[in-house]
Amino acid sequence: MSEIKTKSYTLRGEHGEWLGQVVLTQDGMFASVTDYGNLSYAWRAYGENKDFREFIASLNISYFGSKLFTGMAYILHGKSCEKACHRFAEKILPPLQAILRRELDEGVSW
Repeated sequence: MSEIKTKSYTLRGEHGEWLGQVVLTQDGMFASVTDYGNLSYAWRAYGENKDFREFIASLNISYFGSKLFTGMAYILHGKSCEKACHRFAEKILPPLQAILRRELDEGVSW
């Protein structure tokens, strides 16, 4: 069994307010505890030889929110859940992407 590396990110809003904590794993898992819900998803195919952080940094809000909803749709149904997942994506994905891009630009490893 190989070792899977993880990184934890604390996300803050424009005024320093706490938005949430996100954990990424090197093999494609996103997990979060945030002010907008606690959501997770695992991408098991996100591009051959691609860093998962690069993949997350390249996503658009609509795709990301849809994947989070897909993960929840097994147990919840309805437009209100789908809207909540998209609101989560709008609030959480952009600050996470900013951190990831900075890390990648600076060559920070897992």
